[in-house]
Amino acid sequence: MYRVLCDGIPIYDLRDDALILIDPKIDLEVNKAGSFTFKMPPQHPQYDLPKKMISCVQVFQDDEEIFNGRITESKIDFYNRKQLSCEGQLAYLNDSIQRPAEYHRVTVRGYLEILLTEHNKQVNEDRQFKLGIVTVTDNNDSLYRYTNYNSTMKEIKEDLVDDLGGYLRVRNINGSAVLDYIAEYENINTQTIEFGENLLDFSRNMDVTDIATAIIPLGSKLEDSPIKALDQRLTIESVNQGSDYLANAAAVEAYGYIVKTVTWDNVTTPEMLLYKGEKYLSDYQYDEMNLEVKAVDLHCTDRQIEQFKLGDKIRVRSSVHGLDRLFPLTKMTIQLNSLSNNSFTLGTVVNTKLTARSNEILSMASKAMETIPMPSAIVKQAVDQATALITAATHGHVVTTANEQLIMDTDDVNTAQKVWRWNVNGFGYSSTGYNGTYKSAITMDGWIVGERIAANSVSAEKIDITYRNTVVQEIADAEEAARNDAESYTDGQLKNYYTKSEVETSIQNTKDSVLLLAQETAEQCVEGKLKNYSTSAQIKVKTDAIEAEVSKKLNSSEWATKLRQSATDVSIAWNNISKYVQFANGELRIYDSAIEASQKLRSIFNSDGEHFYRGGYYVGKIGTNQWTSDTSHKGLVFDLEESGKYMAFAQRPSSTTGNYSTMLCFSRANSIYDEYGLHLGCNLYCHGYEFHDMRVAGAAVKYSNTWYNGYTGTIPICTEISIQSEGGGAVSWSYSTSKIRVANGLIVGYWN
Repeated sequence: MYRVLCDGIPIYDLRDDALILIDPKIDLEVNKAGSFTFKMPPQHPQYDLPKKMISCVQVFQDDEEIFNGRITESKIDFYNRKQLSCEGQLAYLNDSIQRPAEYHRVTVRGYLEILLTEHNKQVNEDRQFKLGIVTVTDNNDSLYRYTNYNSTMKEIKEDLVDDLGGYLRVRNINGSAVLDYIAEYENINTQTIEFGENLLDFSRNMDVTDIATAIIPLGSKLEDSPIKALDQRLTIESVNQGSDYLANAAAVEAYGYIVKTVTWDNVTTPEMLLYKGEKYLSDYQYDEMNLEVKAVDLHCTDRQIEQFKLGDKIRVRSSVHGLDRLFPLTKMTIQLNSLSNNSFTLGTVVNTKLTARSNEILSMASKAMETIPMPSAIVKQAVDQATALITAATHGHVVTTANEQLIMDTDDVNTAQKVWRWNVNGFGYSSTGYNGTYKSAITMDGWIVGERIAANSVSAEKIDITYRNTVVQEIADAEEAARNDAESYTDGQLKNYYTKSEVETSIQNTKDSVLLLAQETAEQCVEGKLKNYSTSAQIKVKTDAIEAEVSKKLNSSEWATKLRQSATDVSIAWNNISKYVQFANGELRIYDSAIEASQKLRSIFNSDGEHFYRGGYYVGKIGTNQWTSDTSHKGLVFDLEESGKYMAFAQRPSSTTGNYSTMLCFSRANSIYDEYGLHLGCNLYCHGYEFHDMRVAGAAVKYSNTWYNGYTGTIPICTEISIQSEGGGAVSWSYSTSKIRVANGLIVGYWN
């Protein structure tokens, strides 16, 4: 069910006959602000509420906000109906200007953060954005950008989205707008579009003749060829029952054989070639397909079914096409009053400016080392990014089996694409399903696999980056070989054959070729066929300990924090490394290393409770306990060990008083107090049962070397009460009394 609010007040709700809008329609599209149009009849109770460029309009489907924006156009038609048009929040970025500036050595996140900061300075609070998740990256993660009086939206689109791809997404959290810049939307919708089921009508931008129903996969060139004049390539015959082609039976039955050859020059094993061929037949060949469909969002008829959301990956199935793949939902039109007219566009958005960016990157290759951001900036941006990613998680499924723990984007290992998998061999993340590949992982044999490591320092005895070093060496060797070849031409009989620019072009082409080969070989490694290689995204650490340290001079003092991980414990230190926390043996321990080694342990927290130490002695603990005779009685217990001489409640009388004074204290004999027992260090005041404001005063008396003013006399008390019942309901009672003898404020005896 849809609801519309204007400035927080309902203006559309089908449960209220008065709250009706005419032709309410939402248009949403990735990387665009989106729009919402509707007409308001003159008898509407909130007819005068909407204000152009001021009012905030929100549309909800059930409890989820699907549109948030402002009114940009308002006019009245012949029937006195208000015709209102709204634009989405992303359009607020058009309200600010980026003045002329030059930015070097900034990451994608860093540059976007700069643009948003400038935007927020120029607009009202309700038009500001916080930076959220950023998963789009640049090749060397170091941008060169200029701004020159363009709107913030234009700078973001041209400098980031057009060059690097990705999607802009706005989320509203606790009243604040959060802008994400993501490489892809993460949610895989559990609702599918099935041809013949919930699909009403569709068209596509691809003719059936463009679709192959059978393919012949070809790999790299072989050294020996049976036909000398022709190049022979790797085929799948050895792993496909002697056949060199693959076919989709349902598609062949519907359209006959439409055969194509598909070549992967850098695939060198038949197993990998078979895998790529199968994926191409059911998936890859539909990369450029856009489906424009009219479909029923089944969530409208069953709230248990997940609703369609912009950016969701939606599984589309068609047996007659051999189609079974995920398409991103890139555009949707929602008619709030006519759900059967809703339309959806599914397909991949392709960015076309890669060549321009590649040329820019190549021209800056010699400056690569100089453009790496400072480590502290990298770590801060990595922390910001990690925080945004984790706190933004709003969905997911935790599945526990007998052997492992899974966190997935669906609850079925057969359909999940994003998978965290944790078992006895390690834990890792896959974006391609339960069976991998796992491009981020830590395994039991000591491998740490990941595309990036962000830390202020990493100390390790053995870091194996042999494959990356090999690639770098190959590039250097290729450059040297190209130069030698060029020199042999220029120094020999063909001295005038190559110009200087041609020589440099030859060197660059050779470098590009080696880099391309390295990249594609690395992809094969990640896909699990060449597991013995280590790419730049796979760093194997063989060491007893890893350390990271951050230090800074502050007010002439050196301050630092330090993280150390070994095979048995993890330690975190701070305050110039004088205090630190250690995780070991299932315990959290707190130390002060500035004091003598035998006295540095201060506290241990484990399953028994919080244990306290001082000066090398175990003083006591705070923990929980229960009765042995009735375990339903549980409580919190303060335990004082034999080595602890006292336990006290203390307070500081004022902010200017340096020492604390005792309120209540248990003391062993000859400790804080001479007497063994419970001592009051302040006036006693009781509320329950009326024991308060009691005072026994009189002449001064000395006790334990202290003078007291005390009362001398007797105090009568009731010692026994007898109650008897007589006939007719009458009750008689009697009592006896005694007297407490007090001398100089001390109780010295009693008599009857």
